[in-house]
Amino acid sequence: MKIWIVHAFTDRVFTGNPAAVVPLERWLPDAVLQAIATENKLSETAFVVPTGLRGNYQLRWFTPTTEVPICGHATLAAGAMLLSELDPTLEVVVFDTHAGVLVVRDTPEGYTLDLPRKQRSPWTPPDDVALALGVDEIFDAFVGEYANVVLENEDAVVNLKPDIAALNTIIRGPRQGILVVSAPADEGKPYDFVQRFFAPGAGVDEDPVTGSAFADTAPYWCDRFDLESVVGSQASRRGGFIRAIQTLSSVRLLGQVAVYLRGELDPALARIHNRIEEHPEAPKRKKRRARKAKQLPAIFEDPMLPGLEGEDLNLPTSHPAPPETSAPPLPPRIVVTDAK
Repeated sequence: MKIWIVHAFTDRVFTGNPAAVVPLERWLPDAVLQAIATENKLSETAFVVPTGLRGNYQLRWFTPTTEVPICGHATLAAGAMLLSELDPTLEVVVFDTHAGVLVVRDTPEGYTLDLPRKQRSPWTPPDDVALALGVDEIFDAFVGEYANVVLENEDAVVNLKPDIAALNTIIRGPRQGILVVSAPADEGKPYDFVQRFFAPGAGVDEDPVTGSAFADTAPYWCDRFDLESVVGSQASRRGGFIRAIQTLSSVRLLGQVAVYLRGELDPALARIHNRIEEHPEAPKRKKRRARKAKQLPAIFEDPMLPGLEGEDLNLPTSHPAPPETSAPPLPPRIVVTDAK
């Protein structure tokens, strides 16, 4: 049971979005999968199981609190590990997921990921959304895979300090407690738009770099700027960049990955089954036996002098000091023996 921690949508570690990739021979119980993801404490843990067809795998994603229907950066990370380390002879990996078939390819520029393109619908957010974000005005809003709002400029997105608990309550669909906020990039920037992704409904207050959110925002900004492809920046603390190209039915994301950790999980995890929520059992104690007092040997007994039983002997409680003497010590005695 191997595990990789991969930083996706970046070319160096400690940036991008971290995801754990755990390839399995067969599916473990859901309780075990969720426990592993909870212990990893990453925004996503991707589990992959081979289907029997070469280059084809089943894929599921878990946050520290729940399973999610789609995740872009963990899919890119899983595909990259399969293509680069588990089976380098492959050029394409096909994943069967709850979101449909997802394809990852290895290209000279990086790894590409095809995500489904959701139909974009207009949305009028309630006034509470702007209040929770701490902004005066929302310039546009729509619904795709997630609820999306558009602000005036890059600074408005970068400087957001939202009320996460309020967003978790206000945003009711299409995914409870999940909101994408984007805006056009400032002039002269090497990217076209900037975004942030808040997902308290999935147990992640703010995600570092979100591939599935770019599948919503990239087509919007392509249409708005009349471009075939755009480069987006996610303005999280870690940060990351994605180039996106929209097709008739999908959004193709191009990104790189950096491996942070290669390791192994204990094989015993495969035998835990559904006992995750049980409390650990205390070790069993042996019953104590009543022991008879041992009789001390005669050497430890306190003998009484004959005829003085019951009398106060005034025995010393410590060793007496040596007697004082003014006589000089005797010289050492030398004994001569026969050499024979």
